[in-house]
Amino acid sequence: MTLRKEKMLLDGIDGLALEVTEHQYKIQPDLMQRYGKPGFEKSRRDTIYTLHYLAESVRMDSPSLFVHYVGWLKQLLAGYGLTEADIRTKLELILDRVRASEKDEWTDRTIRILEMGIARTVEAGEVPSFLNKEHPLGAESRMYLDALLSGDRVGANTLIDRLIERGESIRDIYRYIFQASQYEVGRLWQTQQISVADEHYCTAATQGTMSRLYARWLGTERGSRKGTLVSACVGGEKHEIGLRMLTDVFEMERWDTHYLGTSIDEDKLMDLIAQRKADIVALSATMTFHVRLMKKLIANLRADERTADALIMVGGLPFNVDPLLWQRVGADGYAPDAERALAEAERLTANRRRRERVRGQTGAAAEEEGGQGLGS
Repeated sequence: MTLRKEKMLLDGIDGLALEVTEHQYKIQPDLMQRYGKPGFEKSRRDTIYTLHYLAESVRMDSPSLFVHYVGWLKQLLAGYGLTEADIRTKLELILDRVRASEKDEWTDRTIRILEMGIARTVEAGEVPSFLNKEHPLGAESRMYLDALLSGDRVGANTLIDRLIERGESIRDIYRYIFQASQYEVGRLWQTQQISVADEHYCTAATQGTMSRLYARWLGTERGSRKGTLVSACVGGEKHEIGLRMLTDVFEMERWDTHYLGTSIDEDKLMDLIAQRKADIVALSATMTFHVRLMKKLIANLRADERTADALIMVGGLPFNVDPLLWQRVGADGYAPDAERALAEAERLTANRRRRERVRGQTGAAAEEEGGQGLGS
């Protein structure tokens, strides 16, 4: 898609959202009776959000991003009494306007993605629980989350302490309790079973519990460092706990880590990557509309001779939804969780060392051959 087309799409979102919402309320007058003017305004804002997700999906040529969003939207809006038909009507109104616009590769792609999104509205939308007693520490992960949801942080911390006392590794606690419970918190919020305040409380409590554990492992690693990791969230991304878990796991495995968290200035990030001679740069984005920022950041890292050689790994929900998206943003690799990120980092760095050895051997052989030629 051309930059002009991208700009036209983004510039027109507010106007299109208002037009679509007005049309929907005209053909469905019961919506005004059910929700009134506040409902109209909320519907308009939801349409803006939908159009931004659509734009990102079109921009990245990733239909699965929008299809996943529609599935999420179904569950979210069901809690407000909106039906699949209501969502489908809105998407069809958007589709009508795209079909009426100038035909080119961009409109063809948008039509195709919208049609896939409309098809998603009639499919089952249930998301199974991430907590299962058959999983490792499954029963304990349920107990941990239940304690948090009841506001019992002391009980949650006591449970973690008991697990450590019985010999469970901190890495397993990260993976099977902290990670699994955070996924479940997201699912519960999505399905309107808990509030945003509940979600934030559980996340903050888990971050506090992770901090309590630092004294048990930080600085206890032995042996030489395996490499240097710099990790950061992209743009204004606020979902940082997954990246923090990743960074901690790398530190446990004797990596030199530099965790920058959220809202980091791009120039300062590039300066740190250069100063620390980072082997791996881990970038995270949870919100789909931050993917384009990640692509731009990676392009800037590649273009700067100080950071061009850093290996870049990406992660976050959009990359879990579309397993090939990491290639489209220009990264070297992707992993859905901390443990697999560690394995991927070790694979990438091992491959780089192997290539460097081959180049060195090839160069030495060429030098030797050249020397023999000169001496003959």
